[in-house]
Amino acid sequence: MAPTNNHAERGLRGAVIYRKLSLGSQSNGGERRIERLLSAHTTCRLQHRSLHAYLIDLLGAHARGDPTRCSPDPPSD
Repeated sequence: MAPTNNHAERGLRGAVIYRKLSLGSQSNGGERRIERLLSAHTTCRLQHRSLHAYLIDLLGAHARGDPTRCSPDPPSD
């Protein structure tokens, strides 16, 4: 059986469809923001974690001046 990257392509499908339907962003900063949100969304989905809860934690840490992580922590079991 030949190796494929079908799993990775399926993981990117939602982001590609979003980008196509939204017609992109009007600025480089907007593009970076969307990239980061879509990446966080995919990571949270794979970790079975709420994106909403992650963003609340991230914004709360930023408001307190706490150091923040670039990616969501895996859920603790």
